Amino acid sequence: MTKQTNKSIEQAISARDTAALAHMVDTGLDANWKDAAGNTLLHHAARFGDTDFINKLQAKGATAFVFNAAGDSPFDIAVMWGNDAAAARISSGLEAEIKAAATAKPITYKSIQEIRDASGKKGSSEFYTLAKNGQFPQVAALAEKDGGFVASDLLGKGADGDTAALKLAQYGQLGLLLKPALWIAKPEDFQKVWDSVPANYRSTLDYTSFIAELRQAKLQSYAKPKLPGFRQDPKP
Repeated sequence: MTKQTNKSIEQAISARDTAALAHMVDTGLDANWKDAAGNTLLHHAARFGDTDFINKLQAKGATAFVFNAAGDSPFDIAVMWGNDAAAARISSGLEAEIKAAATAKPITYKSIQEIRDASGKKGSSEFYTLAKNGQFPQVAALAEKDGGFVASDLLGKGADGDTAALKLAQYGQLGLLLKPALWIAKPEDFQKVWDSVPANYRSTLDYTSFIAELRQAKLQSYAKPKLPGFRQDPKP
């Protein structure tokens, strides 16, 4: 989108001109377009209480499982503004998306490195795409087998500018990352990923206990028998 096009979108939003916005969507505007505050068209439709526009957006592929910079979903906005019909319509979309994520197809990748290579070729994070498609539990299982994650796996951005870590948080799957085996090789990278996620998503998870588990796992890894004749000092 050009700056002028973005300006016309924002003008239509300010005027609550959903007819103009619907026409833009019909003529090529991404149904998941978002403004500088992270509000998608569905956030604005929820605020307006316009169920017809909500129906159009969802028919065009707008996702309900998305959060603005304040951590609010379109459903949250509809409830906040007392738009019950809009909230009900968005809720049904949320349920469908969660159900689809729960029945995700098996991934074709055989290693974490294959996913990294695919990200490089595509120029955007394949980890993000897999998280968005509800396939991240399979990715985490690969990572556990292949030596864990590095920060760039989770902080690379998808086409919409969000990271895999943020998408996991939005989907309520951030807890998938709280396994010592995923970070024992790079515990400092876990901290980078954790700090990148808005605090409201992290508040329900037991960070302190996980860090204690990670430290204990790291200490145990130092205690493993070394090869005869070789000395290996633990890294700090």
